[in-house]
Amino acid sequence: MSAGFTKDAATAARIQEKRHITLIGLDTLFDLWMEHYGKLTDQALRRLPLRPIQSYLPGGA
Repeated sequence: MSAGFTKDAATAARIQEKRHITLIGLDTLFDLWMEHYGKLTDQALRRLPLRPIQSYLPGGA
């Protein structure tokens, strides 16, 4: 569950009684973004102005 989160952050998320908090790492955020990108409204896209990248080649090759 840590996915790079501090021990304090993981503990704080785990002990929430009134809210369910799921910590997600960069890989999960990326997967969710790709999965739901086409369903987002223009307003939602303006809040997090990212674009999907279908492939990545290190070094610009």
